[in-house]
Amino acid sequence: MDLTFRIIWFEDVDEWYNTTSRRVSRYIKNKNFKVDIMRIKKASDFDLTEYQLQNYDLLIIDYDLEKIYEKDCVKSIYGTDIIHMIRNGNFLNDILFYSSHGFDIINQVMKREGLEGVFLADRNNGEFIEKVQLLIDKAIRRAENLINIRGIVMDTTSGFDNKIRDLVSIMWPVLGDKEAEIANNIKKKILKDNIKTAERLDKKYPNINANNIDDLLNERDFSAIRQARLLSWCIESNEMIKRKFQEILKKYLYMSNGEVHDKFFELYKNDIVLYRMHWLILRILHL
Repeated sequence: MDLTFRIIWFEDVDEWYNTTSRRVSRYIKNKNFKVDIMRIKKASDFDLTEYQLQNYDLLIIDYDLEKIYEKDCVKSIYGTDIIHMIRNGNFLNDILFYSSHGFDIINQVMKREGLEGVFLADRNNGEFIEKVQLLIDKAIRRAENLINIRGIVMDTTSGFDNKIRDLVSIMWPVLGDKEAEIANNIKKKILKDNIKTAERLDKKYPNINANNIDDLLNERDFSAIRQARLLSWCIESNEMIKRKFQEILKKYLYMSNGEVHDKFFELYKNDIVLYRMHWLILRILHL
């Protein structure tokens, strides 16, 4: 969820919807969120495939939605029909189901229909607005928790990336005869996936050495994963440093299958990069 609170609202009565939706919008705006309410007035026009329901924070659905008059009969569309459609589509959005018939009636309807995970409210008293506000607060807290998780993840992994730059800077002067080889690998291997970046940095750093390695590491295009690969090469270039690295990180080198990843870059990919990817997936699922 971003800073826009999105609602789909199924309601066919104009006057009640206009008055109540203004109150709901005002409440959300007071929470410092923008408001986007998509009203569905005719339930028969609703096509689940046209809406990305995962992008909506709350669904508000009336019980009596529409009567369709045909030749020999009157067909009614109820809120339960919409809820079944949504749940059968594997959407787990919070749903507030309400009716002017009173709480007891819609509670019986929900039990009869076998629907779960739906909040109920009586439209004719203050309970409706109270329930809407509770669900809005719940969704906002969930969003804030995700933002906090992201902050912790990024602070932790960004701090780790800073340590990588520090280590490369410290180790570079002791590379000895490996300096030229690693400097060449930076241009041939690390930057090979982006020709324009490679050409720009090659022009700016024709000779990579202890005097300019810090500047190169601070280049925006020299990403964290490129820095991790470079540090891995620096470690591999010196047997003493490599043994020390293996000793310090011994307990992290053994993977679940019993194999040993003794290269720093493999550890970085399996821990830091996947850590970030897990956050990204989590964020997408809660958009």
